Amino acid sequence: MTGDGGYQPEFATNRSSTERVADAINTLLAGLRTRLINPPRLAIATAYFNPGGFNLLAAELEKAGGVRLLLGAEPLKAEDQPRVRALGETAPRRRRRGPSPQVTRALQGHSRSMEEDRDLLGFTREADAQARRLVAWLRNNPAVQVKRFEDGFLHGKAFIVETGVPGVIAGSSNFTYAGLAKNRELNLGQYQPSTVQQVIDWFDEQWDAAVPYDLAALYEARWLPHQPWDVFLRMLFELYGADLDEDTAVNSRLGLTAFQADGVWRAHRILARRKGVLIADEVGLGKTFVAGELIHEAVFDRRQKVLIIAPATLRDATWRPFLREKNLRAEVLSYEELVADIEDAGSRTARLQDLDEYAMVVVDEAHALRNSKTKRADALRQVLSGPVPKDLVLLTATPVNNSLEDLYNLIAYFTPNDAAFSDVGIPSLRAYFQRAIAMNPDDLSPEHLFDVLDEIAVRRTRRFVKNHYVHDTVVINGVTQQIQFPTCRVVRVDYDLDKALPGVFDDLAVALGAEVAEETLADTLAAGVILDEPGEVLTMARYVPSRFRRGGQTEQYEAQNAGLLRSNLLKRFESSSHAFEQTVTKMILSHDRFLDALNNGLVLTGDALREWAVSSTDDVEEWLESVDDTDGIASAADYDVNALTAAVRADRDLLEAFRIRVGALHPSTDPKVEALVEELAAVAREAADEGIGEQDTRNKRKVLIFTYFADTASYLDGALRNAITTDPRLAAYRNRMATVSGPDKANRSEAIIGFAPQTAGTGTEDDAYDLIVTTDVLAEGVNLQQARHIVNYDLPWNPMRLVQRHGRIDRIGSPHSAVYMRTFFPDKDLDKILRLEERLQRKLKQAAASVGVGEVLPGIDPVERNISETRDRIEQIRREEAALFNDEGNAALSGEEYRRRLANAFRTSATKGRVLGLPWGAGTGFQRPGADPGFVFCARIGDHPKPWYRYVPLNADLTLQASGPNGEPLIVDDTLACLAHADPQTDTTPVVLPEEMYSAAFDAWAAAQQHIHGKWMLQTDPANLAPQVPKVMRDASALVRQHGVFLGDDQDTLAARLNAPYTLRVQQEVRHILIAANSSDADKIQALMALANQHGLTPPPPPPLRPVIDREDIHLVCWTVITPL
Repeated sequence: MTGDGGYQPEFATNRSSTERVADAINTLLAGLRTRLINPPRLAIATAYFNPGGFNLLAAELEKAGGVRLLLGAEPLKAEDQPRVRALGETAPRRRRRGPSPQVTRALQGHSRSMEEDRDLLGFTREADAQARRLVAWLRNNPAVQVKRFEDGFLHGKAFIVETGVPGVIAGSSNFTYAGLAKNRELNLGQYQPSTVQQVIDWFDEQWDAAVPYDLAALYEARWLPHQPWDVFLRMLFELYGADLDEDTAVNSRLGLTAFQADGVWRAHRILARRKGVLIADEVGLGKTFVAGELIHEAVFDRRQKVLIIAPATLRDATWRPFLREKNLRAEVLSYEELVADIEDAGSRTARLQDLDEYAMVVVDEAHALRNSKTKRADALRQVLSGPVPKDLVLLTATPVNNSLEDLYNLIAYFTPNDAAFSDVGIPSLRAYFQRAIAMNPDDLSPEHLFDVLDEIAVRRTRRFVKNHYVHDTVVINGVTQQIQFPTCRVVRVDYDLDKALPGVFDDLAVALGAEVAEETLADTLAAGVILDEPGEVLTMARYVPSRFRRGGQTEQYEAQNAGLLRSNLLKRFESSSHAFEQTVTKMILSHDRFLDALNNGLVLTGDALREWAVSSTDDVEEWLESVDDTDGIASAADYDVNALTAAVRADRDLLEAFRIRVGALHPSTDPKVEALVEELAAVAREAADEGIGEQDTRNKRKVLIFTYFADTASYLDGALRNAITTDPRLAAYRNRMATVSGPDKANRSEAIIGFAPQTAGTGTEDDAYDLIVTTDVLAEGVNLQQARHIVNYDLPWNPMRLVQRHGRIDRIGSPHSAVYMRTFFPDKDLDKILRLEERLQRKLKQAAASVGVGEVLPGIDPVERNISETRDRIEQIRREEAALFNDEGNAALSGEEYRRRLANAFRTSATKGRVLGLPWGAGTGFQRPGADPGFVFCARIGDHPKPWYRYVPLNADLTLQASGPNGEPLIVDDTLACLAHADPQTDTTPVVLPEEMYSAAFDAWAAAQQHIHGKWMLQTDPANLAPQVPKVMRDASALVRQHGVFLGDDQDTLAARLNAPYTLRVQQEVRHILIAANSSDADKIQALMALANQHGLTPPPPPPLRPVIDREDIHLVCWTVITPL
């Protein structure tokens, strides 16, 4: 409504589609501008301001003769209301100078509100143009001034014309989009000169008391190029900022180092949330102490019972001494004892108490449980069963050995429900792992599993400790010393495999199928028997008798293990002629017994293979000794006896020929033994030259020689004792050598302490040994860092074994600045050996696939899936690179590195202030050699606590890379991948943000925003959140609902407990109950009830439905662009 002049509004409000306060103000300004020679000067008083409001008036404001913009804070609502003062309160003191606390709080709130208005602009070209237009108006026009009144509250809102024809529109409207266009506002226009002058006088009074306010800087921060390090820290803060506010102090009773105490704090949080934790610190960082602190709290603080399960070596050499020293009461069992006693748990003679008595279970070297179908795995599940969930602490430095499936199996022990991680946006753990494995089955990096692993794992590396705990100390044998780690030096030792046994390897390769045509091998290997060239190629018929059964199918576990036996023969031959000869001799005897039985009309089938399948042993010798047991005998009438006899006899003769040829080699002429003697002589010489005093010299010549096979250890024992006696260069080792390979725990403990009394004992025991030959019984959990050298006598078929071995000497408390890892290579024949093993493994994998399963033999991985990974690792060691032992790859198991980098950076208040002061939408860029161009975005959705990350790669022309048949943009949503792309590594990385990259950011963000919106909206539909319950579980639940009325109130409860996604192991047990032929429905239901109680089956509460959102609810926090260098 305007006055008689037509341009002087007397009343202004916002009515939908009919009028806006902005229109009234624009009418006034335009009317004056067209009627006056000089544009009028304006004064505006407002509590709040945003670019949306400015955009409504921008056309007129940009033409004004000058503008004074006065901002101020309104009182907080609670402080604006009168109230009765409680008489117990201290009366407020009279303020001497400066604003009152109430005003200070209001000004702080005003600043936050201004920043929030800026942050909520959005990240679009339109929003960017609006903000840039505002800043240009503020920066380029000297007649535009901005102040803020800070000496009290500012309630008044007015748009004042100061010159020409004075006037004012005053009322309730702030200078915001909502105030000028949306809210139900009330404003009046006044043009009486005296009245307007009073308003101008009032404004001048406030203006003179106000202070300059840099409104332009507030908005300029949106597009100024920020430091890459600051933006990266802001991304980390969004993910881990809440952790910084918590008290991470641990009152250690065991004298933990700072990094170990931090690990305990993390483990606490994980256990409280998940009832299980994977402590996967790198070897040598003291996982025993971290677990020990958790045990101490359980035993002393909560009065709970704890069970520790560990390899026998660690039970005796590590855990029992540790518990005695720390005065902790806990039961320690070996894996073998666990399996032997599990059925008698709670009885008078058993080593296990009633299983429900245990509140915490600690499993050391937990990778031994990566196979979920072994007896020890069954036993652990039985321990964990019961109505009350137990805390499970899994300790392993190498949770991934052959496949990412290893990790899944470990997590499944404390997460039997497939939907357990739906609260972090993962409705199916099984599907999550399958997706990661499908990306590259041979890739063992768990980076695509980061979101789950950061929920359940504590993983720190040596580099992590070196970088972030520089001055941390540790007490060893009563002496406080700064934590330091030796440098690992890898040494390749070459020997000539063919020198002493000319042609034998080539013939063995033929015997193992190296020259069998691919198509023939593919057709026959699934059946386990190769009949292509009997007498030259081992058929393995003795171990796959079912192949010759009339009218029957080959038992796939027999075929699979025939392939594994071929691989084992190759590995034993590379290890030592003696190990190969011993195996071949046992195989010959087994063939003779088999042929004798055939002559008597019988076929030995037996259950030895099945027993081996669930034994968790890697030693094929144990199986060869039991395979001829007469626990399984079939009539030869059901078999093609002639063909079977011919194949077995041909193999027997071929094996005998190999036995004779390798038996001729004597240790004194063995080139591999000769190479070992030369290495030991060099070690002794270097120790004598470098040692300072007798003890240091002794420490420097201490050597651990590892072999996979006990037969090779026995062979080396004799060979080296003879060499030490006759070779003066090895005189220092005389009477100072021990061999450890068998189950003799007394000998093992004596050797460990005698070899490294300073680190494995108390430091007071006799130093008795400088040289130990051992199998992998000493590869785990023992503290042998007094030694400086390790020799790997065999090819590193499983690189993770070498990591475990390396961890025996590369540990906290090592007295050495460098440690040495020697590995033997049959250099001229290496490629042939690796190609043959790769072929055997590849065909095993094809055989498994041909029958439609991934694991034909229960309990045995059908193939080491990491064929290419193993080959790459072996080549690294061959090149004498230490990458395997300094590996950071599994740091991806948890976000410890990121948490610590954030915490360390925030110790500097200036850095913290810069990072937290970044506006939403802040961007940066840097260059990385060889990188594709791409953007990393960090976003928030409303007030949801979880940040969302997306990586959007670009083509060379800066268009979005496409994926899929419809050309959808390629969007990467793996948290770790996004953070890795955005990581500038250092705080000195320079900003590189070309204008064309800034422009491309808008389209990339739009694609990322759309992708986030789609993922979120999927979880707003209950149908998408419902876990995929396997059919067998649905059938079990239906059975209870239909026939479980006799359970009373428990009927519905049991049906609900069963109607959920559980692990394959649980599904198998349920299936066995349902198909039991002689059980009634009632019996089955009772069995299901017992099983549900045994495993503690409890479906997780359904994840809360996410509310429906618009794309505008998705806010860009910050972004980084990576450009190629």
